[in-house]
Amino acid sequence: MIGLDEIRRYAMSLPAVEEGPPVPAARRIASFKVGGTGFLGVEKGERTITVSLGEAEARKVAAKNPDAYEEIWRLGKTFAGLRVKLSKTSVKQVMSLIEMSWRHRAPKDVVAAYDKNK
Repeated sequence: MIGLDEIRRYAMSLPAVEEGPPVPAARRIASFKVGGTGFLGVEKGERTITVSLGEAEARKVAAKNPDAYEEIWRLGKTFAGLRVKLSKTSVKQVMSLIEMSWRHRAPKDVVAAYDKNK
């Protein structure tokens, strides 16, 4: 299972990422932003992360393995992202989801520059 140090190292390797303060109200012990917008949170206990994806994209991911992924809704009305159970998914998939979330929230010019230099 992937841990906080590896998650942090990978998230921080993506362009324009900043680590923000923990968000106790959201049970997050670490949070990451791109362009001032949150895209990744590591929840208390380091067993789950939250990623920011579009609703359709998240549903597609969640449908593949419902034991590993859970849709997150604010007040039951507003789609907020996807919770990922780290013990139920591979390190490769977690890293893929982190990058998908980063792409979802990063400014278009940052993503374009990243893709150009990849």
